[in-house]
Amino acid sequence: MDRREAIKTMFATFVAGLLYPLLTNGGRNRAWATPSPSKVDKKTAHYRGHPKDGKMCMNCRYFIPPEGMRSMMEGMGQGMGGMNGGRGMGQMMAGECKVVAGPVSPMGYCRFYERKG
Repeated sequence: MDRREAIKTMFATFVAGLLYPLLTNGGRNRAWATPSPSKVDKKTAHYRGHPKDGKMCMNCRYFIPPEGMRSMMEGMGQGMGGMNGGRGMGQMMAGECKVVAGPVSPMGYCRFYERKG
């Protein structure tokens, strides 16, 4: 093997070492390489911006409160009825959902509701 072939082989080995985690199962274990599942739209979820029978997003396992509001929401419980008006609690603290697309009110409800447990 001459010098030129040795350099090509070393370069190819180096590149293969860099690409290996991306092309094998090792890349699937990384959060940045895993595609996120798609969410359902609000209409399909039968989402509404108000609670139903005491069930509301803030008590659901899929609700993701906005940053900085998690500890506050944990202490509030369900005693917030009537604060879902125009600029009430529902709009000021809109969070996200792991199942439903778009912003969701902590006072909202949908058919995928599952109580935190």
